[in-house]
Amino acid sequence: MSYVATRDGRKIRSAGTRAPAVPDRIDDLHGHSVGVLEVPHHMACGHASSRRYDLDDPAQLRHAYEQVLCEAAGCNEVQDLINPSMLRKVWRDLHLPSKVREAWETRHPTLRRTVNRTKSDTGISSAEVVTRAGSTRPPSLGFSRRTRVQATVRVI
Repeated sequence: MSYVATRDGRKIRSAGTRAPAVPDRIDDLHGHSVGVLEVPHHMACGHASSRRYDLDDPAQLRHAYEQVLCEAAGCNEVQDLINPSMLRKVWRDLHLPSKVREAWETRHPTLRRTVNRTKSDTGISSAEVVTRAGSTRPPSLGFSRRTRVQATVRVI
């Protein structure tokens, strides 16, 4: 089967079918932690101003890191754009496809430990979950709907 290589050299352009680019060591990353990060055109199309992210703004930092981790053509791009300490700081807040998250956590187990805290670490058994009100309930699978508390109004 023949293919036409993309401008950046990737055979498969779709992020869903391409294996994520994960460097061997997190400490090899040498991106900036402050200032403005401009991602390459193949990661975010459009004018250059829409590809610039202010790293001092937490929302823009997360969005930039999500773009880089999902769309990087190779490990060299990841190493040039991502900062190791910032990655560890925002890892749990990144919205990544499961394929990307699993690839990174498999190669770098220290990231997994910061995200998936076990119940035994907090002193709670795995068979119960403590709610905000302090009561315990069995763990649920997936999302559950919160019940609304009726407020009572007292007229004086």
